[in-house]
Amino acid sequence: MSDRPVSLAKGRVRVNRVADIVADRIRELIVTGDLADGDRLPRLDVLLKDFGVSGPSMREALRVLESEGLITVQRGSIGGAVVHRPDAKTAAYIVALVLRSRDTQLRDVFEGMSLLEPVCAMLCARRPDRKTTVVSELRKVNGASRRLIDGDELAFNETMAAFHETLVQRCGNETLTLVAGILESIWLVHERSWAEAKTARGALLSRPEKLKRLESHEEICDLIEAGEERRVVEAMTEHIEVQLIYSEWLDPTERVDARAIRHDT
Repeated sequence: MSDRPVSLAKGRVRVNRVADIVADRIRELIVTGDLADGDRLPRLDVLLKDFGVSGPSMREALRVLESEGLITVQRGSIGGAVVHRPDAKTAAYIVALVLRSRDTQLRDVFEGMSLLEPVCAMLCARRPDRKTTVVSELRKVNGASRRLIDGDELAFNETMAAFHETLVQRCGNETLTLVAGILESIWLVHERSWAEAKTARGALLSRPEKLKRLESHEEICDLIEAGEERRVVEAMTEHIEVQLIYSEWLDPTERVDARAIRHDT
C-alpha cells in the first residue's frame, strides 16, 4: 500500500442548489402519492412562503419538475401547476430520446414488444386471480371491439390497442409492466399517426382482417382464463408477428420520433 495520501474528494463538494432541494421535496410528494395525479400545487406566493425561498429558486424548481413531466405550469389568471404522477408515458419520452440518438428504427421497438408481451400473457395466465383481475377486463375490451367492427375505424383500432395495454398492465409484475408499457407507448403513438393517415385515404382494415385480429384476441383471453401458460405464449407471439406484416400502412423502417411522444404525453 502506498504511503502517498489519497485525495477522496476531487475538488470541493458542491452543496445542492436551493432549487434542487425544493424540486426534490415536491418530487417525493408526487411519487409517493401525497400529491395525487391532477392535484394543483399552491399558488407561487404560497409556495414561496411555505418553502421560504426566493422567487427565482422556486421558479427554477418548477421548471425542473415540468421538464420531467411531473407538473404542468399553467400561467395566466388560473395560475398554479397541475401534478402528473409518473407513468410509462412519462418514461417513454426519455427512452424515445435515447433511441432517437441511436437512430433506432421502429422495427426495433416492435421486436422488443414482441418479446415482452408474450411473457406478460404468460404471467397473466399464471395469476390465481386471473378471472377477476385479467380475464374480465380483457373481455370488456374485446366486447367493445366487436361492437365497433362495423363502426368507426379509429375507435376500433383504439380498442384493439387497449387489449395489449390491458394485458401488460394486468400481468402482475410492475417492472415488466413499466418496460413493456414504455415500448407500447412509443409504438402506439406512431401507429395512431399511421392509422389516421390511412383512414383519411380509405378503409383502415377490411372486415375479415378486423375479425381475424379480434378472434386472435379472444383466443388469447380464453387461454389466459384456462391457465394455459405455454399455449398463450405461442398464440401471443404469432398474433404480434402477424400484426406487424403486415399491414401495408405500417412503416417499421421509420425512425423513432421523440417529438411525437412528447406531444402525446
